[in-house]
Amino acid sequence: MTDMFQALAFDFAHLPAGWPLMLAGALSAAFALPIAARNIGWVGLIASLWFLFLDGAAPVLSPLDGALALAFHLVAAAGLLFARPVDGAPQDRAAVSCGLIAAGAGAAAIASTSLPALMIWTEVIAIASALIIMAGGTIEAVRGGLAYLLLQVLAGVLLLLGIVYGLGTETAGVLILIGLGIKAALPPVHGWLIKGYSTASPTGSIFLSAFATKIAILGMVRFLPGTEVLIWFGLAMAVGGVLPTLFEANWRRLLAWAVVSQLGVMVVGVGLGTEEALAGVVLLAIGHVIYATMLFVVAGVMERAGKAAPRGLGLLVFVSMLSIGLPGLAGYAGKAVIGEALIHHGMAWADYVIVAVGALVFATAGLRPLVERCRPSGPGATNPTAVSGRDVAATLILLAGSIGVGAFGFRLSGHFEAAFHVGPLVVQAVALAAVIVFMATGLRRLLPQGQGALDFLAVPWGRWVTGTLDLAIPLGNIFVRLGEEFVAMFGQAGRLGGRAVLGLARFVTYGGVGDGVLWTLALLTVVLIVSFG
Repeated sequence: MTDMFQALAFDFAHLPAGWPLMLAGALSAAFALPIAARNIGWVGLIASLWFLFLDGAAPVLSPLDGALALAFHLVAAAGLLFARPVDGAPQDRAAVSCGLIAAGAGAAAIASTSLPALMIWTEVIAIASALIIMAGGTIEAVRGGLAYLLLQVLAGVLLLLGIVYGLGTETAGVLILIGLGIKAALPPVHGWLIKGYSTASPTGSIFLSAFATKIAILGMVRFLPGTEVLIWFGLAMAVGGVLPTLFEANWRRLLAWAVVSQLGVMVVGVGLGTEEALAGVVLLAIGHVIYATMLFVVAGVMERAGKAAPRGLGLLVFVSMLSIGLPGLAGYAGKAVIGEALIHHGMAWADYVIVAVGALVFATAGLRPLVERCRPSGPGATNPTAVSGRDVAATLILLAGSIGVGAFGFRLSGHFEAAFHVGPLVVQAVALAAVIVFMATGLRRLLPQGQGALDFLAVPWGRWVTGTLDLAIPLGNIFVRLGEEFVAMFGQAGRLGGRAVLGLARFVTYGGVGDGVLWTLALLTVVLIVSFG
């Protein structure tokens, strides 16, 4: 019996990495009860970890790739803990189901050894991510999801053309560069990230921050190392992404800009292309998956709480802030290793730019909520509620990952030690001290803040999406009335059918392009996946 079980496990392990997570995501979408869907998610998560790291049967992953896959699973765990039903609607359940699929596809992409295989899984992530955004339940969320899907399909077409032309040719290189550049949110096509991350539900934002862009960066590391033009794109991205964080009042939009900025630092390392720089890129990708997820958990807690900061929020903000740049935690080593690689390449000035950008992210995404949102309540204020135990557990899981990266990073790469040379430590300490002084004093009031600050730095979405959406709303209203009549006629017995009709109604009403453009894009995506196969 034991031998049969081991043989069966070995056969299952030859399926794509992360398949239990993808299966759990698909199954959880079919269950109406949130607790059933969540339990299926936990089973899939544990099974995925078991198969991924099973001796003799798991895909052979390098230490860095294995750590990135593990970080994806930590995000899935945090999302399962954080998710709640929103006003009785299943938005969070939909976001979790698609998030589990995206996490599993991300693990499969990491284990892929060829560009076509990698791209198959990026398309799966793209479909899941678009649905995560649209699960936000607002017209803006649907618009953001459609624009996301449109650009991802365009990127997939370019990658397919690059593969058809033949890897190694100049034309193929350009097509692959543009395709991966779109997926990694390179300027000037980074607006989809800002729109999508800020319009999804809080749970959706947690999943969105982790998978798609990191797999695109991994694709660049594997297939475009040393492409020098990426150095300049990355620097523009890093600086252009951090500037709006100084003025943006919408918290999740601020974090989306911070994600763009840190992706820019990774792109700089890819453009440099040395072994040290590429190791730093993957280290930063692992660290960023962890600390960006922590920040989006904090943002979700703040959004749910409204104006009154719940008790315990300050602690969550504090540990998240430290993970951004404190030596020994997730976010420090990758940036420092990339900086050392720049110095060795004779580009010390670029290292100073990266350090300044990292310090600003530390200030705006970490210190600012600590200073502005976690102040003690006044004498007449009502007693705020405490942070949910599940939110605390989600943060602690990610904090454990953050500590693990800092404590065991030397096992992941021989270049990890470069992050702890005297030079990087001193430069980072000076930069952090400067921003702490700035944020802890009245000087921070010199930065006026508003919704959508510096929005001109994001690419416009185009009027055609809005136009098509508005035209479809009358048709959607007909479906809404039909669904209401269905439920009224058949009562409890017809509730399931009524929900299906109402679900279709909401989709058509809010996704006006749904009957036309959305399904066309979905079909194109399926064709792309089959073509890659």
